Amino acid sequence: MNARELRAKIEELLKKAGALNDTAEKENRDFSPEEQADYNKIMDEVKSLKNRLERAESMPAQPPTKGPGGPYLPKIPLGDNEDRAFAHFFRTGDEGGIRSLRSAETDEETREQRAYEVHVPTGMEMRTTADVLAVADATGGGPAVPTGFVQRIAARRNEIRLAERLGIQNIPGVGTTVNHAYENADPSVFASTSEQVDALTNTYEADRPTLATKAFTLAKKTKKLELTEEVLADEDANLMGFIADHIGRAIGLTHNSLLLTEVAANGSSLKTFASPTAIAAGEPEDLVYHDTLGFYLDDTGSIAWVTRPTTFGAIKSLTGNSRLYDAQAPGSQQRLLLEYPVLYSNYATAIAASAKSLYFGNWYYVGMRESPALSFIRDPYTTDGIVYLKYSFRTCYGVLIAGAVGYGKHPTG
Repeated sequence: MNARELRAKIEELLKKAGALNDTAEKENRDFSPEEQADYNKIMDEVKSLKNRLERAESMPAQPPTKGPGGPYLPKIPLGDNEDRAFAHFFRTGDEGGIRSLRSAETDEETREQRAYEVHVPTGMEMRTTADVLAVADATGGGPAVPTGFVQRIAARRNEIRLAERLGIQNIPGVGTTVNHAYENADPSVFASTSEQVDALTNTYEADRPTLATKAFTLAKKTKKLELTEEVLADEDANLMGFIADHIGRAIGLTHNSLLLTEVAANGSSLKTFASPTAIAAGEPEDLVYHDTLGFYLDDTGSIAWVTRPTTFGAIKSLTGNSRLYDAQAPGSQQRLLLEYPVLYSNYATAIAASAKSLYFGNWYYVGMRESPALSFIRDPYTTDGIVYLKYSFRTCYGVLIAGAVGYGKHPTG
């Protein structure tokens, strides 16, 4: 096996080891003797493959051999980096540079049905250039850190997606559905207990948290991107920049739509505005100074408003003797309303009858699951002169504590 195939095999084995561990942890137990034997066998094989990979990557490159017609001269750029490998595949269908990504095998006659998967890193996994250099060796994970096309998709997604900026919880788990436990009650205080006397009658008050579970079921989201012959002919960086921007933006916007749809359905109604067509002075305060929500206004950095630019503009324009909501922290470029940051999304409904136009709360009490795998299929057959890239990923959102996040809504009319 070459270095790429060795890395793919190592990753496959580590996934198997991780699945064994996840099963045991989910059942709150240690490995059974059979599982421990399987785990040890896998890790021994991983160690052996890592040694082979280190040896293969330390070998000097072999010079081209000289044949009867003179030395070998490559006539096209090699797929020697992530961008070029993907660009070459999108143009020609030659999968040599990305074969290790294949996630579904079929026969040669149905190549268009072959799916490939790339791992799109989360915000926690994004690396700076210095970090990439620091893990450049195989044992440090360097080869697993995407540095080109995939990293640009992740950067564009995270730039647009609200989840990173709102501090939403990432819900772990394996499989399509995970039942996540959470505390289904407002926080409680400690009880007062007197000092013990000779009768020893004073006891601690029992406190059993009220628990519930929320089902997080991954939902599949898809998009088809059309690449004309003219787009395919573009220079590698431009072609891959176009695709990364288009796909990254679409992923981010899809997440924002799912997030606000979930909060609109399962968050708390914090305020019903007086008018179906406006927000009046004093009404935003009713969202912030809400009795139930007050339990969750902590210092975690996850408390924020989400609304449309036009709605925020309408609030900022309210006047009394002066503008009421125009204050901003000195030197700050951050949008603020009643001292909390404001984030924009056009998936918040505009001001209108029955609309939920203004969202507020501690977004940490919203959970998100996502598969880090972005699958794609190259389809060159549907239309003459166009190659279709069919993308899909899976994700879902869920409100964990309804009292911690909610919205203001307008009356019907």
